[in-house]
Amino acid sequence: MSKQNALFASFIRQYQARLRSFIRGMGVANHAVDDIAQETFLTAYKKLDEFDQEKDFGNWLYGIARNILRNELRKDARQSRIMDEKLSHYLLDEFELDYEPSDQKGDEILALQECIKTLPDKSKTLIDKKYTQEWKTQLLTDHFSMSDTAIRLALMRIRRKLKTCMDYRLQYDQQC
Repeated sequence: MSKQNALFASFIRQYQARLRSFIRGMGVANHAVDDIAQETFLTAYKKLDEFDQEKDFGNWLYGIARNILRNELRKDARQSRIMDEKLSHYLLDEFELDYEPSDQKGDEILALQECIKTLPDKSKTLIDKKYTQEWKTQLLTDHFSMSDTAIRLALMRIRRKLKTCMDYRLQYDQQC
């Protein structure tokens, strides 16, 4: 594997979960999220030589995904992959910002990693299974012997706790 391919593979591992969340957040039906993400990564790979290394790779991917979604909205087959056309148009327009990455590039990830370390073991395991290993809710309910609702509530509480922790850490780092 060439160095460029190995680097691209590491980018896929680093950004795939966030890209899938972004795509899902743009109103794409659950069954089509993986297809759009794969198409995004394929397009990115083909255009890798056009990527400005001074820019944020994740934002570049989001831009590619937005363009793919715009094309999807124009296709006749859009009804099968886009849940709500008006909502998707609105969200695409809303996120059409010339986004520049923050000066604290990577600080968010470091803060998240530190915050995850402070969680109780069961919460760490639940987060890992859901977001790293991408377990479906049914598998989580079986593994943790909890109801679907209990799993969703636990994840919501954990995300809220992580956000509070990250906000505190990032604010503290900026003051120092």
